[in-house]
Amino acid sequence: MRDAAIGTKGPLPRKKKGRTLSFGQALEGGHASFWLDGGKLHGGYALTRFRTGERPGEREAWLLVKENDDRAGRRGTPDPRRARSVLSGRTLKQIAAEEAAGRGAA
Repeated sequence: MRDAAIGTKGPLPRKKKGRTLSFGQALEGGHASFWLDGGKLHGGYALTRFRTGERPGEREAWLLVKENDDRAGRRGTPDPRRARSVLSGRTLKQIAAEEAAGRGAA
């Protein structure tokens, strides 16, 4: 599937007890894998629910993990001072300054 803002995306198959689960079923079960090929993110990723939010006052929480595939970078975490928006080309510092000044658009 192609999305102009992020590129190409799609589900990766997930099996449970010998049967393939749909992406929705995998999410419902708390673990879903997918691939991205966008401006910044490439390769396989997995979403894993680590907190269900079933207890009072507890929110559901998910962890996004990069799969260890041929698209996994070896450089570590990107420097947030140099990271730029794919859509606008602005840094996080520029976006925050504009938000603080009340000019808003991300």
